Amino acid sequence: MKKNILKKESGHVTTVVFEKGMDFMAKSFAKVFDKLDNHNKLFTKVFDKLDRNDEVIGSLLKEMQNYSKDAREHRMTMSGLNHSDINQEREIEGLKIRIERLEQKVK
Repeated sequence: MKKNILKKESGHVTTVVFEKGMDFMAKSFAKVFDKLDNHNKLFTKVFDKLDRNDEVIGSLLKEMQNYSKDAREHRMTMSGLNHSDINQEREIEGLKIRIERLEQKVK
């Protein structure tokens, strides 16, 4: 039974032992690369989900901006209406005072 072993006194490695070591390292690197490929797949899934979330958040932001713009326009319209209502009330009060004075003159 032949055994290819490392001789302690010579300090040399046989070809068979070296090839076995290289095969072991190749298998180890293959496992590492497989795990990295799996991680890459997971990361692409996560990035896809984040991209979809970005699209949803972007559309929500646009809708909120539109609502804000509509609310601003509504406030401006209501402000103008309130201002004209106040002016009309002042005119009516002024007319009431004139009518009261005219009624007093007629009496």
